[in-house]
Amino acid sequence: MKIINTLLLTGFVLFAASCKKDKSNYDYKSAEVFSISNFKSAYTVISEKDHIVADPIITSTDPEADFEYRWWIYGGDIVGVDTLSKTKQLDYLVKKSTAQYGLVFKVTNRHTKYTQYYTANVNVGTAFTTGWYVAKDDGNAADLDLFLTPSSIVPEGKFENIYSTVNGSKLEGKAMMMNYFGQLQTTISRRTSTLFLTTDKTIAGVYISTLKAIRNFNTSFIEPPAISQPDFVFFSSGAYYLGNAGQCYAINLSSSNSGQFGARKLKDADNTPYHLSKYFLASGQGDPLFFDETSSSFLTSPIGSGLTLARVNDDVKLPPLPPTGMPAINNQMQPLYIGYKSRNYNSVDSRYEITGYGVFQDKRDATKKVIAKLAPNSATTTKLYITNEVIKPADKIYNATLFTLLVEDENIMYFVLGNEVWSRNLSNGFEQLQFTAPAGELITYIRHKALTVGSYPFNYFMIGTKVGENYKVRMFTKSSGNLSASPHFTLEGKGIVRDVMYVSPNVSDGTYSNTY
Repeated sequence: MKIINTLLLTGFVLFAASCKKDKSNYDYKSAEVFSISNFKSAYTVISEKDHIVADPIITSTDPEADFEYRWWIYGGDIVGVDTLSKTKQLDYLVKKSTAQYGLVFKVTNRHTKYTQYYTANVNVGTAFTTGWYVAKDDGNAADLDLFLTPSSIVPEGKFENIYSTVNGSKLEGKAMMMNYFGQLQTTISRRTSTLFLTTDKTIAGVYISTLKAIRNFNTSFIEPPAISQPDFVFFSSGAYYLGNAGQCYAINLSSSNSGQFGARKLKDADNTPYHLSKYFLASGQGDPLFFDETSSSFLTSPIGSGLTLARVNDDVKLPPLPPTGMPAINNQMQPLYIGYKSRNYNSVDSRYEITGYGVFQDKRDATKKVIAKLAPNSATTTKLYITNEVIKPADKIYNATLFTLLVEDENIMYFVLGNEVWSRNLSNGFEQLQFTAPAGELITYIRHKALTVGSYPFNYFMIGTKVGENYKVRMFTKSSGNLSASPHFTLEGKGIVRDVMYVSPNVSDGTYSNTY
């Protein structure tokens, strides 16, 4: 206690001494003070769309002030800082990934060397995760347009050529198909939302939040093939598949993987040559069904089959059902189209029964064509039951050039004949004219897409046309398979449309049919 009292007494003496009146003569100058106005402390912006615009007003208590300025941004995926401007005014088009950033405005008085820092929070979002994507090309190079849907399914603005704007160049080749992968493993995350664009020359996987390419042809493979000739990229039953030069590659999502495609799948243990068609049957609930053009045979890839494809055999049905209408092996047919139609849950097998349709032409006699209903066995996709319908020369579909199906909807196939779109009822063969393109327009694309979840559900039949150097995509509603008299809205841009997809946070791997 004595020690404490001594310390308190000493402290009091020192305090009293410090309070003694100081009669010394000093020349004090007031510290310089900056004042700032017209400066925002927070911004919420959309990457690749919005600008950060600022022009603060700075004053100083120094009447001889001479200011210099610097703006920079930090945080997110930036290493260190990015200098944006060395002038008082800032007009910066945001090109950062989705994250929170700090914006710094540094002001220095050259006369006094006095410096002050002002900071603002910047919340960067992205417009790329919601809207209508259009895959297009000019005959030689491909790009993407994005139509924005901030308040409804009907677009209110667009980013034109957004792929090349973000990545600095277009993709070589003619666009073919887009598909969405929600579980691709990358350096960004274990489940990276990725939009794949396939052309006849290459592929690109873009991170949907930034549209930056995170996969090209070479980096999509552990060891890339010598030839870059993509056929398809799609999801089916727990795996991602990529076709290149007729060969099949896969990523099994149920096992550890790097998000890259591995070695080429063999047809069998003897490594028999094969060449897959670009047309296939796939669903999120069933193994894919491929067609080998070399042997005119169906193949599949059951999960767990490793590096070997599996042969598909005929599914023998008991009477009164007739035998399969087309052999699954060596049928001497060539597919003009194959697509996914529907699924039904089989409670006995606890599996989905997948159904698709194809249009086939006889290799031995090109005048013979059939519509084939494809029904893989729900218990094992290595068995296939086919029901054939002969296409007569008098049928409109006989000379069709493009085909597509209503997915999980009316039992109808649509096709293009000249500048017309027709429908064919697959239950009774009834054909009906649905749309005639105006003079000067060439139909390049037809597809059905529907979305039942999220803020903007839709069910559209899409018709894409080429008009000079431009495209139009008419979005039709329908009733009992018949298209409305006029489209709900129309997407328009430059180039030739090849595919259209609506992307939103509700879209996942299995949202849309992965087939044509």
